[in-house]
Amino acid sequence: MNSDQWDARYRDARTASGDSLWVAEAPLRFQQVLADVPPGSALDLATGDGRTALWLAGVGWDTTAVDFSGEALVTARTRAAERGANVHWIQGDVTDWEPGRTFDLVTIGYLHLPREAMAAVLKRAAGWLADGGRLLVLGHDVRNVDVGAPGPRDPGVLYTPEILREAVGEVLVILECETVERDGSADAEVPDAPAHVALDTLLHAQKD
Repeated sequence: MNSDQWDARYRDARTASGDSLWVAEAPLRFQQVLADVPPGSALDLATGDGRTALWLAGVGWDTTAVDFSGEALVTARTRAAERGANVHWIQGDVTDWEPGRTFDLVTIGYLHLPREAMAAVLKRAAGWLADGGRLLVLGHDVRNVDVGAPGPRDPGVLYTPEILREAVGEVLVILECETVERDGSADAEVPDAPAHVALDTLLHAQKD
């Protein structure tokens, strides 16, 4: 989907419900992995309506967030104002946007691109890490289709641990890279999600 199509989805969601496509809280896996990591500078790529960026800012990270949908960022800025959160929002396409600086943390949540494009984003993101910086990626695993949980159905844009490990394994130290189960009711991606067990792929890597 291009930015115009995503703009329409976010705009329609706001018109229909006054809210957004996704839940307001950051993925539980991100919260768990970063619970004991001292805050620093963070970049949230493909932030959407900003749920991860807002959580990061709320726990002390100096947060920059990028998305190509202007309508998604309208929702993100509204939520930030409601929470009193300070996030530097940028409209840009993560496939070619450049930050011009490094970060202590880069997060990517549920960004699904064709495999070559996704690998290119991951390699570029790895290059934006400061020494000791972490890359944290979470998305739908290819086996998620088999369990019937919500998410993209095209295997060509879904993750496996091998795909993520191969993209950054030569430049980062892999701390964790595996398929993980997610309780769709306790850790939902969309509002009012039915109870289900989803399968995601988690990558947690660090620059020496």
